[in-house]
Amino acid sequence: MLRRAIGLLSVAGTLLASSACDQLTSTSNGGTPVMLVTLNARTKGAGFTTSPVGNFYSVSSATFSSAGSANDSCSALAYDPNAVPTPVTATAIGGGAFVAIQVSGNPDTLRKVSTTDLTYRLATTAGVSFTPGDTINFVIAGDVAGFPPATLQGRTAEPFTLNPIVVPPAGQAMTLTWTAASDANAAMLVSLRYNNGTGAGLNSQIFCDFKDGGTGTVPGALTTLWAASGMRDVFAQRLRTALVSIGGVTTSYFNMISTFDVPTPVSP
Repeated sequence: MLRRAIGLLSVAGTLLASSACDQLTSTSNGGTPVMLVTLNARTKGAGFTTSPVGNFYSVSSATFSSAGSANDSCSALAYDPNAVPTPVTATAIGGGAFVAIQVSGNPDTLRKVSTTDLTYRLATTAGVSFTPGDTINFVIAGDVAGFPPATLQGRTAEPFTLNPIVVPPAGQAMTLTWTAASDANAAMLVSLRYNNGTGAGLNSQIFCDFKDGGTGTVPGALTTLWAASGMRDVFAQRLRTALVSIGGVTTSYFNMISTFDVPTPVSP
C-alpha cells in the first residue's frame, strides 16, 4: 500500500493495490462529494475495449488513489484469489441523468443502473473501443442534491511488455524489467504469486510497487520461497490515476483509476 497526504479537509491520499477499493466513509449527508471512476483495458481481436464504472459518494473521510506515490518497495503477503474488496460504506449520491464519455474518438454514455443502484455504467458489457494510453473525457450532467456538473479528463494506462523473468538462486535479488511509462504519473504493481508449501493452489505473494521507470528489484530476502515453489505465476499491472478538485460552494473531488494488466483480460 502506497501513501501520500493531500489537502482534502482531513482526508489522507493513498494509492491502494488495484484489487482493493478506495476507502470512503460518511457520518452525515453533508459531506464532500466524490466521484470515483475505474476502467481497465481488455483485448478484443487486435484491439482493446474498456468499460468505465463511475460512482458518486458524499463522504466525511476518504482514501484516494495516486500513481505518483509508488516507492519501489516489496513485501511478502498472503494471496487469496477469491478475496473480495472491502465494501464502500459512504452514502451514494447521484451525478445527474448521465455521464458522457469520449475516448479515442469514440463517444458513449454512462447511466445509473437503477433507482436503487446508483452505479453508472455503459449500456453493454462489450464496452467502448479505445487505444490504451489515450485521454478519456467525462462530462457529468450534475445533480443539485449530489455531484455538481463538471467536465473532467484523465489519461488511461498504456500497454507494456514485461520481459522474461530470470528466477534467481536462493537468497539473491531478482531484477524485473518492462516497457517504461512515458511520464512520472504511473506505477507498476507486480504480484509474484506462489504456493508456500502448505495447502493447495496459490496462497502467497511478493507484492511490489515500483515507480514506472522500466526496472525494479525484488530483495533477495523475499525471493527464496517464490523461486523454490513448484507452483507460481506473475501478474503485473500498470496503474495511472487522475485526482482533481472541483471548486464551488463545496469542493468536490474526482479520482480516476485506469489499469493495464499483464496477462490482459479478454473483452466480452
